[in-house]
Amino acid sequence: MEMPESALIRGECLVRDLQLNEEVKLTRKALVRWLALSLGLISPKESRTGLLEVLEALLFFHYGAGQGKAEPDIHQILGKIRELKKEEPNPKAVRYHLLQLKKLGLIETKKRKYRFALPPQQENDDLASALAYIYRQRMDSSFEKIKKALSQFEKTL
Repeated sequence: MEMPESALIRGECLVRDLQLNEEVKLTRKALVRWLALSLGLISPKESRTGLLEVLEALLFFHYGAGQGKAEPDIHQILGKIRELKKEEPNPKAVRYHLLQLKKLGLIETKKRKYRFALPPQQENDDLASALAYIYRQRMDSSFEKIKKALSQFEKTL
């Protein structure tokens, strides 16, 4: 009997343990790429930059660049990407990447404003803690199901 595995997949959790060397720390673009690789958002040798530009814009607004934190709308994100790229971004592609980040649970929208998702009990806006929480939740859920499957397997012996 063939199983339609792809229909069973509810999500994936890929975290890479990358070396954070001095070269990576030299530029903001290198740090954004490193973060995207570490969080499993892009593949090694990925040449497309759309997600990286969206992520950089979201990080810019989250950390506020000295002007206080902001929850940007799509127009502000497009404007920031335009500023970063020095050319007109593709709005359709930007919306696609925002949707993908939303599906992963990394960002959320409220009144058409985007922000990184923070755990309900988190009292500050520490993004590292929020990301760790999101990824741990996914892993905990996965390992609960793995535990049940192993228990079921044991019963078949």
